[in-house]
Amino acid sequence: MINSDDRKLVGQSVYEQLRSDIVTGKLAPGEKLKLNALRLRYSASVNTLRETLMRLVSDGFVLFVDQKGFSVKPVSTADLCELLELRQMLELSGVRKSMANKVGHMEWKSALISAHFRLNCVEKQMMEDETSHVQAWEKADRDFHITMVSHCGSQQLIRYHASVIELYMRYQVLALHRRPFRGQASMEEHHQLLKCLLEDDVENAVSILDSHIQKGLTLPDLSSVTSATTNKSRASA
Repeated sequence: MINSDDRKLVGQSVYEQLRSDIVTGKLAPGEKLKLNALRLRYSASVNTLRETLMRLVSDGFVLFVDQKGFSVKPVSTADLCELLELRQMLELSGVRKSMANKVGHMEWKSALISAHFRLNCVEKQMMEDETSHVQAWEKADRDFHITMVSHCGSQQLIRYHASVIELYMRYQVLALHRRPFRGQASMEEHHQLLKCLLEDDVENAVSILDSHIQKGLTLPDLSSVTSATTNKSRASA
């Protein structure tokens, strides 16, 4: 008999697999999520899948409509622009607050160095082989930016920023289907950003970060991204 702890582990595993497949486009934007098909794909019970999908609805990755069921949330330029604006507001404010908070400042900087080291390693791997390392890159990039605001002193800001950047990173991963990873340019921006953060150069840090986030709008036509990921998911089904 499976106990409650085992069920939680299974549920978390299914959640991470589904979320990853949505972010990377293996489950394409707008795709219907049928419980029976998912049960075979993820070797999970219908109850576990339903709970997981409702969690993904809450997180903004899945839509649920009465009488129609679940589907992957579609992508759109309007949604990306809204996410970018929210990310700018939260991340720039979070960085300012984190840099101004001198309590535990050295521990925060140590965490930044560690997060940047992991990101830098994965960015180098991405330049060699995007397909094999995209999931690790998405997490490492997200973790570095989350670490930047983690010292701001506001749990609400940290929570909302983490939610927004997860949804924002989905667009960046999907864009890889139509344009290459920014590679060296991204690495240099992250390096410059880390340098400013460690040297307490607030204005330059915020300026570099603002420009870095803005580059997220430079994506291919989103309808072509949807088409590409849909065709890819059908081919691998």
